[in-house]
Amino acid sequence: MMTSDAGLDPAPDGQGRGADMSWRNLLPDPRVMAMVFRRHLWLFVATFALIVAAVATWAYLQVPTYSAKASILVEPQAESVVNIQSVSPNVPVTTDIVDTTVQLMQSRTLGLRVADRFAARHPDRLDAGPAGRAALAQELSGSVNMYRVGSTFVIEVLAQSPSAAEAAEIANLFVTQFVAMDRETKVSANSSADTWLRARTVELARAATAADAALQQYKISHGLMSANGATMAEQEVSSLNQQISAAQAELAEKQGRLSAARAQLQAGGKGADVGAALGSGTIGTLRAREAEASAQVAQLQARYGPLYPDLRKSQNELAEIRSQIQLEIDRILSNLDAEVRVAASRLSSLQSSKSQSTGTLAANNAASVGLTALQRRADAAKAIYETFLNRSRETNAQQGLERADYRVSQLAEPATLPDFPNLTLAALLAIVGGLVGGLTAVGAAEYLQTGISTKADVERRLRVRYAGAVPLLASTLGGKRTGEAPHEYIVSHPFSVYAEAFRALRAFLVLGSGTGPGGSRSVAIVSPLPQEGKTTTAVCIARVAAMAGVPTVLIDCDLRRRGSSELLGVRANGLYDYLSGAATLDQALEKDEATGLFVLGTAQPQPDARDPLTSEALEAMLAELKQRFKVILFDTAPILGVADTRAVAAQVDRVLLINRWRRTSLRASEAAIDILLDVGAKLSGVALTQVDVTRYASTGHNDVYGYQKKFQGYYVN
Repeated sequence: MMTSDAGLDPAPDGQGRGADMSWRNLLPDPRVMAMVFRRHLWLFVATFALIVAAVATWAYLQVPTYSAKASILVEPQAESVVNIQSVSPNVPVTTDIVDTTVQLMQSRTLGLRVADRFAARHPDRLDAGPAGRAALAQELSGSVNMYRVGSTFVIEVLAQSPSAAEAAEIANLFVTQFVAMDRETKVSANSSADTWLRARTVELARAATAADAALQQYKISHGLMSANGATMAEQEVSSLNQQISAAQAELAEKQGRLSAARAQLQAGGKGADVGAALGSGTIGTLRAREAEASAQVAQLQARYGPLYPDLRKSQNELAEIRSQIQLEIDRILSNLDAEVRVAASRLSSLQSSKSQSTGTLAANNAASVGLTALQRRADAAKAIYETFLNRSRETNAQQGLERADYRVSQLAEPATLPDFPNLTLAALLAIVGGLVGGLTAVGAAEYLQTGISTKADVERRLRVRYAGAVPLLASTLGGKRTGEAPHEYIVSHPFSVYAEAFRALRAFLVLGSGTGPGGSRSVAIVSPLPQEGKTTTAVCIARVAAMAGVPTVLIDCDLRRRGSSELLGVRANGLYDYLSGAATLDQALEKDEATGLFVLGTAQPQPDARDPLTSEALEAMLAELKQRFKVILFDTAPILGVADTRAVAAQVDRVLLINRWRRTSLRASEAAIDILLDVGAKLSGVALTQVDVTRYASTGHNDVYGYQKKFQGYYVN
């Protein structure tokens, strides 16, 4: 869209002025982002607070769940106080055993046992009847989770409950009752085994006594008694057998040693490695001396020549020692031969004695057959009795010392904070969610904002020059209040921020090229829609110009609302009378005594349907007004709804389009601009009204209100 009076600078924000700045267009401007955030700060705060409150309310309404953790250690291999085999043997610790233990801890038996203990402490939790007990057991079992810790022998029990103390109590009951149940099982097994072993031992004692009595009676009747419980012939033969065996072993040993020695001699050795020689103390002493002499000879040979006297002496000494060793070895070999002959003679004598005793023993063999049977029966009865007796003693010793194969390694403590809801996590999520939600709300609000709010909106979106901004009077007072209307305030406070805004608009409109005859300029103040601040802007610009000593006239062309006329207290229908020829210009004009501003307005509504604002009438009126005034301002009706404004806009030197800050939509502004351009109006720019300058960078960071705080010393409010 092009304008007819003043085109838009292709780089209004200072961007694109050099190729080296083009990369900045790829990134969001942090100043713009900060401006957007500050503009919607309260929306961000409200969204953040709402999300935090929602999360806090959710967390407050949730039923808390506390967790408590207890653990047991599987250790069936631990030694007992009495180191004997128990009736319930220990099981080796393996992965399968630990996993099996986890399954046992989840059994219904343990659940019922825990339910009984829990109901004893909390009788109000148990319903009447067996069904109530089973239901409580199922409830408690469902509140725990049992698992093995990694590859260790530790089993953890994690209990959950709305009460921290109850969660710890449930976890502790499961681990303590499981250990107690295992120990009670062992105690019961030991007690039952001890009772049965005692009764069986009494029966076996009677049977062993009867068998032994029958054996003794048989020995007496057959003359088989001896001092040691066996016949003399048996003892003699047994003794001779033992001696013969020993003599045979001794002979074999000595023959072996002699054979080994002879084999060594036949192999070329001198007997130095014969076992007997190696075990001789004399040989050992000589060997030590030989080693010393050999070391001394080697040392002397390395240090001196072969003719050295001490070397010869040492060599002779070494030869003498080796000669003594050989003599000792020869003596040992001779002794071995003699020992073999003696052993052979002794063995022959013993074998002869055995032949004589064997004959005596044969006579008793017939009677020994019956004796053997009775002896076996008596021995068997005695052995069984002793076995049961020993086992009974072991079982009795174990009573009171039984220990479980498991140990409680950790008891649960009541938790201080619930697992659910996780307050720390909820707080973190609330903060993060609040930040994300707040930023999202800011982005959505900015995206959905259809009104014109910044200088950039005017120049980039409307492609029209930005004329300036008119603040809300209240936003310039720093929290103070005033009872004056805006058009009165600029008179009583001519050096205020508010008055300065209208001086800036006047400078934008009046100072520059395009003045009429005599240096005068006519300007129409136009808005797309009602309630945009058009009339206030027109009156205030006119008053500021008049107070500056510039001859100024304000024409109220809004014949239906007559806003300027009401604000300035116009009492007559001067505009109608002048346009109809009923009054001269001097008669139609009314003077604002406070500022010296002349007003051409109407006090009454339009009396008929005749259109007084024709092109010819306006042209004639402007020609006369420019003869007397330097600034001629037209307050017009909204251009989108009233056609009179188009005629006025086509006749004046310049047109200022008014948009209400953040309220006037982009489409309405574009429609108004299109109408102005269609009628050939000279659109100077767009001004924003009712701007809240207390909001950071209200009209953008590149507008004067982005730096308002830096100029506070220049204004007197």
